[in-house]
Amino acid sequence: MRGVHEFSIAEALVAQVQRHAPPSGRVREVEICVGALRGLEPDALRMCWEAVTHDTPIAGATLRVDLRPWSIACSSCGRTWTSPVPFVECACGDPAPHPTAGDELDLVALTIEEED
Repeated sequence: MRGVHEFSIAEALVAQVQRHAPPSGRVREVEICVGALRGLEPDALRMCWEAVTHDTPIAGATLRVDLRPWSIACSSCGRTWTSPVPFVECACGDPAPHPTAGDELDLVALTIEEED
């Protein structure tokens, strides 16, 4: 069932936003950084975000998703790079460099509109 994973992530994000948002003001935008390993579909996450924020103080806040590529490192030559896929051959010929990042899911920023 597509979207179930995204729904639980959206629920967790709402809890984080509510914990970090100031008591006065309105949350207008939430920015997150998501690594490729998370397997999130940004459009599905945004749809779930709208559902879980409905009738809450953060309803209407825009969710911005920065989808990050894989970070790859080669133990043979020491080269590091980013890639849209996790398993690639290094330019030095090593057939098995390893992913070093891609599992992040970070709440980066909240944009708050101050109340008058």
